[in-house]
Amino acid sequence: MTSPVPAAERLSSPLGRYELPLAALAAAAAFSALFVVPIVGILGVPFAAVPPVRLTHRQGVVAGMTACALAAAIVLGLGWAGGGPGTGIALAVVALGVTALPTASVGFLRAGADPSRCYVGLCLAGCALLAAGYAASANGAGGSMSAEVASSFDRLIPAAVDSYARSGADAESVARMRQTFESAREFARASIWGMFAVLWVLGGAVAFYLGASSARPGATADAARFERLRVPAAGAVLFVGAGAAFGLLSGEGRRLAGNLLLPLLALYFAAGLSIICHFFRRWFRVRVLRVGLYALAAYFPINLGVALLGLFDWYVDFRRRGEGVIEKS
Repeated sequence: MTSPVPAAERLSSPLGRYELPLAALAAAAAFSALFVVPIVGILGVPFAAVPPVRLTHRQGVVAGMTACALAAAIVLGLGWAGGGPGTGIALAVVALGVTALPTASVGFLRAGADPSRCYVGLCLAGCALLAAGYAASANGAGGSMSAEVASSFDRLIPAAVDSYARSGADAESVARMRQTFESAREFARASIWGMFAVLWVLGGAVAFYLGASSARPGATADAARFERLRVPAAGAVLFVGAGAAFGLLSGEGRRLAGNLLLPLLALYFAAGLSIICHFFRRWFRVRVLRVGLYALAAYFPINLGVALLGLFDWYVDFRRRGEGVIEKS
């Protein structure tokens, strides 16, 4: 087993001296991919936190937070140059939040906190900030986020339906397509916070666990392994309560419960995927095969089964039971 490299030795090496600026540049580049490639580039946002998280595991919280601040400063300059001071400041704030929260969670891990609780805390902190931003937009002078999403769909639907009709589709198919778009508009308008929260929960898993993986070997990085993720039992109580509220309430109460259920489902999907990862690492040595199977788990309705696996793990403990079955066989 390889022993961790001492911090002093890392800092004295040529790469160690430049780790902080390189982490800041890599984080800013990953975040800026959102604007270079608007659709696919959004995948770069969770990866923006990976370099600061890796740096925090290797050199400490101060180094990681400094990298986050430098990355935000770079994004501020790029946004200012491209869209003015307002755009630059807004983008810098978002970049700082995206990178600093996962970095702070590693700080708690270095202080001795449980890795799973650090990740769950990261999810809670991000969702709370998203809720505050959503509430501010709803009560602000301008249009709310939900209204802007509905307006975007209203501009998109006529053009998309007309294009589909001109392609030779029959009237019934065109009507079905219009109905699908209108249903999507209503879902997005009612669940915009929940959708962003889902992205945060899944993106947080990428930042927290991939950052730890890239920092190994190291004490805290070795402790933060995705296959060991366990959601506290209190999460199941919250999930059941939100599900009951969604089924029994109507109107605004039902909408709020539905928005709460979405990130909880994402959290339990990540927990279920970690259980699968635990066994796949033992059964399948070829990494490409494991990645393909993980991608398959994201498809409906398999993803619901994966989420249920994570939900019931607090009671069943699938890893322990699975290990017992393997040993008996």
